[in-house]
Amino acid sequence: MNSGSWWAGTRLVAARALREGWSSKSWRVVTGLMLLAGLAIVIVPRMLGQQAPSYTLATAGQAPAGIVVQLQAAAQFGGFEVEVMTVADGAAAEQAVRDGEADAAYVDDGQGGRLYVAADGSGTFPAIVSQVVLASRITDTLRGFGLSPEQVAQIQAAQPPEQVPVGRVADEDRAGVGFAVGIVLYLSLLLTGMTIATAVATEKTTRISEVLLAVLRSTQLLVGTVLGVGVLGLVQIAALAVPASIGLLSGSDLNLPASAVGDISLGVVWFLLGISLYAFAYAAMATLVEKVTEVGTAILPVTVVLIGSYMLAIIVVAQDPNSPVSVIASLFPLSAPLVMPVRWASGLVPGWQLALAMALTLAAAVALALLASRIYARGLTMSGRRVRLREALGR
Repeated sequence: MNSGSWWAGTRLVAARALREGWSSKSWRVVTGLMLLAGLAIVIVPRMLGQQAPSYTLATAGQAPAGIVVQLQAAAQFGGFEVEVMTVADGAAAEQAVRDGEADAAYVDDGQGGRLYVAADGSGTFPAIVSQVVLASRITDTLRGFGLSPEQVAQIQAAQPPEQVPVGRVADEDRAGVGFAVGIVLYLSLLLTGMTIATAVATEKTTRISEVLLAVLRSTQLLVGTVLGVGVLGLVQIAALAVPASIGLLSGSDLNLPASAVGDISLGVVWFLLGISLYAFAYAAMATLVEKVTEVGTAILPVTVVLIGSYMLAIIVVAQDPNSPVSVIASLFPLSAPLVMPVRWASGLVPGWQLALAMALTLAAAVALALLASRIYARGLTMSGRRVRLREALGR
């Protein structure tokens, strides 16, 4: 059989798996839920998004221009809005705070001044006003000593020490995206693998596979089934990832770093690698059953490895992404599809480790596919009883 006819038969099997999947009510429900989740990621934050906080400062008499300018600059830098209202005197300023018309009130008494604040607190706004008033007074004092405006500006331009955040990850928000990607990958790989195993077991127990083997090779059945169901799983991933990525790129109110789009896209790539790794194993183990009800037991070894990989991903999130355990787990082919996306989102992973993990996973997928095809071919032809793995391997 030449490669052209082999692929033609494989495409027929894949198309059959796609038709059966699309007609499945459960697949449609899950896909619809994932699409709704992807849309909710974009829509809900915009519906519930909070506006920038707004504060009001009352001043007895006209507020000094320097204070107003610096306060507006602080508001722009701090992401809040500020309004300055003028009242008649100090008593009116105090009353404005008491009545809730102002968050703070400043009265210049010619000495240190007075700042009225609400007894139940007004957040950090009073502290900002105090700093602004103090900076204004320092400016006036320096000018009173004969310094030119340029010299005062030079003094005020002095920079504080640079704050360098040091933590377990480079960006907590991005790490949260990575953790979410890990959850979606785990569920998608698990559901897709179980779907493949159930389809293979059903075809064997109903003797449909015997009819198909009369005209097709076992490798065509295996690869076609994996491709068809794999595409169905990819559609579900896309239903969640595409709306979320579009929302991030369009500037939704998620307050997430721009790199989150790349992390989500990388998650799709890892799904393809992961399904290439696990799907053939699920299909092969499903051929060992005598009844469809035995599928769960037959695929248990593969499922345990998948669950263990997910647990390692959680450990990576909870502990140090660059610990020896995390590095090894993210490079080991069987756990890399779940651990590396989570670890990569920490922002502390060298690019060469990502490339190495992908290469090792791809190589392992090829090797596992060859082994699985051997089990699959023998398992399909052994019916009437539960097949042992040793038998399927020809030992």
